[in-house]
Amino acid sequence: MNFKPRWLATGIGSLPVLDPEEGVSLVLEYLPEIPIWPQLPQRGPVEGMVWQYSEGMPRIRADVKSNKIWIDAAGDVTPDLETFYEHFFAGDADYFALSKEFAPGYYAMLDRLKSGVPKGIVALKGHITGPITFGMGMKDQQGGYVIYNPDLFDSVLKTLRMKAVWQIEGFRQFNLPVIIFMDEPAMTSYGSAYFNVTKEQVIEYWNEIIDGIKDKNGIVGIHCCGNMDWSVPFESRIDIVNFDAYGYVEKLGMYPEELKKFLGRGGILAWGIVPTDRGGRLEVEFLVNRLTEAVDKLVEAGVDRQTLSEQSMITPSCGMGSLTREEALEILKATKEVSRIMRERS
Repeated sequence: MNFKPRWLATGIGSLPVLDPEEGVSLVLEYLPEIPIWPQLPQRGPVEGMVWQYSEGMPRIRADVKSNKIWIDAAGDVTPDLETFYEHFFAGDADYFALSKEFAPGYYAMLDRLKSGVPKGIVALKGHITGPITFGMGMKDQQGGYVIYNPDLFDSVLKTLRMKAVWQIEGFRQFNLPVIIFMDEPAMTSYGSAYFNVTKEQVIEYWNEIIDGIKDKNGIVGIHCCGNMDWSVPFESRIDIVNFDAYGYVEKLGMYPEELKKFLGRGGILAWGIVPTDRGGRLEVEFLVNRLTEAVDKLVEAGVDRQTLSEQSMITPSCGMGSLTREEALEILKATKEVSRIMRERS
């Protein structure tokens, strides 16, 4: 991978606005080099982490009024799986499309770019919910997590893979690199007593999706807004690791050898240095100093400074869908300014 962001900024996904056009305008103003298509969860449950990527998945049942979604695993699921796999193995990405009801921000961004790609854009970013988070967020009719149902969970993996492929194919017309992030907040529970998935399984599940993205020449990242065992993504085929650098920056230093190998193969760190938690400090000078100190510590541990400068990005620490518009604006402004200063200093 030859993508070198050099402290450019991007976002995680969600914004606290209702109008997709407004969301696109905010993105293009504050994240102009690597814009995201905005997720708008305040519009309703279908833009939630599980709902938004559920279309096309076999045996999905949903009730918007009661805000409930589940997989019906009762009886013989074979006919439903056969239909599903016919579309998957045919490479029918449109079968797995995000509809305008579920992702109006994607279509608004697509329409805006069709009217003219703004100067300065170096890549486009899309997103899916990661398979671990989806598998632990979706239950069957008896309350069992779908991640522990091998047949149906395989359809989850392949659906998420095709959702990513469909986004890449839609953005391909603009002749720009496409980045897809897998959002994996559930990985903060990795290693706990009730997280019954091994490291090898996590990497296997991720790689199923990563392979689909890379087959389409996409760039794949992972976002986790809390602390986790960062050796797991470093040992997978992920290109970008996005972490909460504001809250957990010191944790990355626990994996110096894994980090050096990751960077050595072209991997990118996306520093979530701008806090999205209410009460976090948004003074740009404070954030830049905090980030600079973290970089210095990694350099002291043997990580090459030039490599870090070339293979780093700036992001907010998490999505902003639960915040107010005013709070999100302050975060976006700080993200853009931290990125500018880091680029000037590198």
